[in-house]
Amino acid sequence: MPLHKNITVFPNLFIEERVKKLYDSFEYFNKKVINKEPDIEYENIYSFKLVPEYFELNRRNHKYKTKKIPQYNWGYSILLNDVNSIEGYLQQQFSSKKRSIIKRYVNRLESCFNIRYKLYHGDLSQENYFFIMESLKNMIIERFRELNDTHKNMKEWDFLLSSTYEKIINKTASLFVIYNDEEPIEISLNYHYDKILFSYVSSYSIDYSKFGLGHVEIFKQVEWCKRNDYILFEMGVGGTDYKRRWSNNIYRYYQYIVYSDNSTFFGIYNTLKYRLKEYLKSKKPEKILGCLKNQSAAINSSVSLTQIKNIEDSIRHEVSNLKAIKHTDKSSCFLRRHIHDFSYTTIDHIESINVYKVNNNEYLIIGKNKYQKLFQN
Repeated sequence: MPLHKNITVFPNLFIEERVKKLYDSFEYFNKKVINKEPDIEYENIYSFKLVPEYFELNRRNHKYKTKKIPQYNWGYSILLNDVNSIEGYLQQQFSSKKRSIIKRYVNRLESCFNIRYKLYHGDLSQENYFFIMESLKNMIIERFRELNDTHKNMKEWDFLLSSTYEKIINKTASLFVIYNDEEPIEISLNYHYDKILFSYVSSYSIDYSKFGLGHVEIFKQVEWCKRNDYILFEMGVGGTDYKRRWSNNIYRYYQYIVYSDNSTFFGIYNTLKYRLKEYLKSKKPEKILGCLKNQSAAINSSVSLTQIKNIEDSIRHEVSNLKAIKHTDKSSCFLRRHIHDFSYTTIDHIESINVYKVNNNEYLIIGKNKYQKLFQN
């Protein structure tokens, strides 16, 4: 008897009709959600993977048995039911030094650019939707090109693109966007379930890497969660550094094998099979990218920079004979990250920074009181 396909916990578990057929309610952190029974037939055997240990699934039909298999995967989330604000959570979760760093990211981003934040949840034109999704896709490609890797969600991108718009209109999904003027510089595709916001896939423009946009995104989305009475900001599987720092609810995942009384043999067989799979997974060495791949190597390999210095009279005289160039031009796009890095360090607004081309491979970045030379090798 074939095993019913694996259904992944997020985002499918809570919208998948076959799950609702099996379970009349879900419980998490003293909250209970009742499921209406769908008009579909029961299967004999099911598999649900990546079920968080904080979820309790209450069976509708007790002729079915459940085997829970611990997975070699850990999840990361932010539980908000005992804090009153984002400030309260920072106070609870981080040392004063770490709180200062996070606030610096937010403040410098807003000081250096014309920043606005928007969460699209129920109201979004199709034209804007496709623009944002294309921007997100390009951000992911550029980030992982620097890592010489491919993002896991790229293989399902066509499905995400075709299925997400309706979910946003129905308020079971959202797009959170950080804009610099009209340019999206960080985007998170989220799913909503009851009082849980799940950040499913997110990325940012590598030209703004210095500004810690991953931290800014979490800060602003947690702030939104508190304003809207959500109790959990879910970041899912995978222990990246920023997830570990932010999470106060680190949990294990389980795989559920659910089978009827007349499928006991196949239920036990699949339980043993997946237990063995998880055991073998636990013996594999972790993939370590940090020591092998330098994220900034690709962009810095052809550029060198001087230290940032105070503007001298000689520099003022030098630029008086030069014409400023637009760093937003396609031909000058390689300058953008360095100009933004300069803005972050000097806290100069981007509109007060000018860029001059001295010769074919030398440029000057001039702020209010500081300057930096850039050489294209």
